[in-house]
Amino acid sequence: MWVACDENNVIVAVADTPINIKGLTTHKFKDLPQKEWSKWLGRGIVAKEKKKVSDLRVAFICNWNDPCGISTYSKYLLTAIQPKVSDVAVFSEIVTNPTSDDEMFVRRCWRRGESMTSAIKSVLAWKPDLVIVQHEFGIFPKATYFLQMLQMLEKVPYAVTVHSVYEHLDKSVCTSAIKNIVVHSDQGEQILRKVGNNSRVFVIPHGCVQFDEKDRTELWNIFQTPYALVQFGFGFFYKGVDVVLDAVAHLKKEQPDKYQDIFYLYLCSDNSHANHIHAQYYNFLLKKIEELGIQDNAAIIRKFQTDQAINNYLRTAKIALFPYVINPHNTVYGASGAIRIAMANGIPVIASNSHLFDDMEGVIPRPSNAMELAQEIDKVFSSHVHREAVLGRISNYIAQNTWDICAERYLQLYHEMVT
Repeated sequence: MWVACDENNVIVAVADTPINIKGLTTHKFKDLPQKEWSKWLGRGIVAKEKKKVSDLRVAFICNWNDPCGISTYSKYLLTAIQPKVSDVAVFSEIVTNPTSDDEMFVRRCWRRGESMTSAIKSVLAWKPDLVIVQHEFGIFPKATYFLQMLQMLEKVPYAVTVHSVYEHLDKSVCTSAIKNIVVHSDQGEQILRKVGNNSRVFVIPHGCVQFDEKDRTELWNIFQTPYALVQFGFGFFYKGVDVVLDAVAHLKKEQPDKYQDIFYLYLCSDNSHANHIHAQYYNFLLKKIEELGIQDNAAIIRKFQTDQAINNYLRTAKIALFPYVINPHNTVYGASGAIRIAMANGIPVIASNSHLFDDMEGVIPRPSNAMELAQEIDKVFSSHVHREAVLGRISNYIAQNTWDICAERYLQLYHEMVT
């Protein structure tokens, strides 16, 4: 069967031979009984036959090899997708100091806050079957250029992963224009609907890394305390490090015989896009440590750590913490990649009631304040049964949400879009 489509890929004519009409594009579609042809007229579809997943060309628009969680997400996802498809290409942001050498499939062709026109022309010239865009408002800060990018991608099956969903109506100017949205949780979809978004929304849980047993075996405890806590990530006020400091001070005061040597390490990463904020937070935390009198029980290392280094810290510590706090004026719905790194190392993980961990409800403890956090830390250290129950739920969650499973869910989007 042959179909003729207008400039918007809407089918306006159907025949069993090629259709040559000026201004229309002709495609060989698929065999259908003639009596069903009328059902296809006027359908706004990508007028081509579905390809097998193994034949797909998949383009990524993202930042790449950058000290950033979105970059890390992109790399894990692409690595899982690459062996399943015919070809992949990354159309990346230009950065000053990429974390490693770029692979052959990486094209650096745009800068954040600047026009995407040239970059998208490169994407379209590559002739992708599916385009996956990794979105964060800090990466695409200007709606003008983001909306123009969506317009240029109109005729190509594309999905935009919105890593941070907000209730702010100004941000809906961008998200409402996206045809196919990927979010990481049901709560993210609910917020999009709340602000009037009627796009197709697909919930794909954030992928989980898995380590071989030899890469997660506990290291010798160079901290020389059985009560070692660790947290890592970029230094922003919402990370709740001050909550942990209050919890540590409380445990040391209330149970001095047990927690005299409790130790909390915060690996405070830097990013060139927000150095001044990281510095403010670092100085605030140093002052708080002194005020609480826990200089011997806490350390803050301000440095971007490699994945291997973080892995080593996690294999040495006894509990990983993610005590993020909710800013009522800037509430974010999303998912944390960092927490999944910690979970993969086989140690107990404690988060918070932040909406960034809504997808972890029922999996790990989520205390809401310093006193609850102190109680949960003590419970993990005091009860072997509780500790093992937490680890069991973590293990099950990882098995159900590996990066390989995540990649399969993304590739299924192609069949959802090309109907």
